[in-house]
Amino acid sequence: MDNALLVLLSKFSVAARPIIGAINPAKVLKDAEYAKKTFELADTQGDEQLLLLSLELQNKLGLLEVDIKPPAPTIKEEAPSEKYLFGARG
Repeated sequence: MDNALLVLLSKFSVAARPIIGAINPAKVLKDAEYAKKTFELADTQGDEQLLLLSLELQNKLGLLEVDIKPPAPTIKEEAPSEKYLFGARG
């Protein structure tokens, strides 16, 4: 675990305390169900700062399930406009 993750986790805990109550940071890291419930609760409160911290922390922990599919390339098939009249010798 790197220092940036610890800082982000502490910022999230401090920001969440007045809105959703005390959060156990060690339990967020170790218990997936507790983390899921905590993040769901934080995301539904409507506080923008808390939501951004929650999403960033979920991303760092690998808990976000992002299903982004690139758009399928569209290939337009054009019919030949003229019939090929010349051979190899012109």
